[in-house]
Amino acid sequence: MIRSNSIVACVLAASLLCGRSPGQTATRPATQPAGKVVRLKHLAVDLDKRQVVVQATVSLKEGFLEFLLCTQGTKDYESLLATKALPSSLHAGLKMLGLDRGKPAQWTTPAGGKPVFVPPKGAMLEIVLRWKDAKGVLREAAATDWLLLANTKEKPKAARWAFVGSALLDDGRYWADLEGHHVSVANFASSVIDVPAKGTPVEVVITPVKDAQTAADARVTFTVDAFGRVEMDGEPLSPEDVPAAVRKFLSRHSKTAAVVRLDQRALVYDRERLKAALAEAGLTDVTFRLQALADEILPRTPQEVGQALQYWKDQLAQTGELLGDPGEDVAAVLKHVERRQKQIKSLSGLWADYATRLRALLDEYKARQPKAPGAGG
Repeated sequence: MIRSNSIVACVLAASLLCGRSPGQTATRPATQPAGKVVRLKHLAVDLDKRQVVVQATVSLKEGFLEFLLCTQGTKDYESLLATKALPSSLHAGLKMLGLDRGKPAQWTTPAGGKPVFVPPKGAMLEIVLRWKDAKGVLREAAATDWLLLANTKEKPKAARWAFVGSALLDDGRYWADLEGHHVSVANFASSVIDVPAKGTPVEVVITPVKDAQTAADARVTFTVDAFGRVEMDGEPLSPEDVPAAVRKFLSRHSKTAAVVRLDQRALVYDRERLKAALAEAGLTDVTFRLQALADEILPRTPQEVGQALQYWKDQLAQTGELLGDPGEDVAAVLKHVERRQKQIKSLSGLWADYATRLRALLDEYKARQPKAPGAGG
C-alpha cells in the first residue's frame, strides 16, 4: 500500500515511459537543458521542455524497496536513490508545470463488501534516469528498468507515475519534508536490478504526460483561520470569490476532492458559509477537519485572566525544579497575545471604517424619506 504522504506515488500502467530502448545512450547533455530553466536547490525546472530534473545518487544497489527516491539521510536503506532536494521543492517544480496534486492510494470498503484497494490517481508522469556508466558514456533508462519484482524476479512493466502530493501538518509544515518521501514504489514491492555502484550520480527526469494538467482526479485544500479568512491551496480568497475559483478548478479536474482545515476558534458560521459556497460551485467530495491549536486559547473573562496569571506565577516560582524554562513559555504566550492584539486592531480599524460608511448610508437614506404629516420643521 502506498504511503499517503508520498509526494509522487507509482501507478502501474502498460504504456512505455520513453521512446528509446532501455539503457540507450542519451543524445543531449543532462546538465544543460535548453530554454527557460528555474533552479531550486538540487533540482531544476525546464519550463520549455516541461521537465523537473532532480540531482540524486544511488543509495541502494540491491534490496527490497519502498521508494524510488527519498531525501538523503532519511529512508536511504529502502530507497533506490537519494537526493538533497526537499519533497516540497519537487512539489513546487511540478506546480510550475501547471500540475495539481491528485489523490493518494487508499483502501475503501463498499457497503456490505470487502475492502478494495484504490490506486493513486492524478496527473500522470514519466520518470527516466540519466547517469554515466563505467566508461563515462551518458546513459538513460526508464526508472522501472532498474527494478525487479520481488515475487517473480522479473522486470515490472513500464510504468507511469501519479503526482499525488503531500499533506500539510497543523503547524503548516509539509509532511513529506519531515519524512523524506519523494517517489514511492510500494504498490509493486520491488528489488533492484542492474544498478550502478552506490554513490553514482543520477539525474531523475520527471516529465508530465500529455494533458496531465487537466487530469480528472485532483485535490484542493482550504483553510479557515480564527477570523474566518479563507485560503485555497495557500492563496487568500474572499468567501464571495470561492464559488468562481472552485468552478474554475473543476473545469480542469472534474473529480476533485477537497479538504477543509478549520481553526478551532473559527465560528460555525464560517464553516457553514464555506460549505454552502463549495456546494454552490458543485464540489461535493469535501472533508472538514479541525486543526490542533498551535497556540493556547487566550482568556476571555476576568476570572479566566486571574486563573491564567496564577498558573504562570506558580510556574515561575518553580524555576529550577521544572525540566523546561517557564520564562520561555511566558515569553511565547506574550508574543501570541501581542500577535492576536495586532490582528484584532487591524480588524477594529476595518470595522470602524465599515461602521462610518454604513452610518453615512443610513443618514442619506433617512434624508430622502418624506416627512410624516404634522412633523415639525
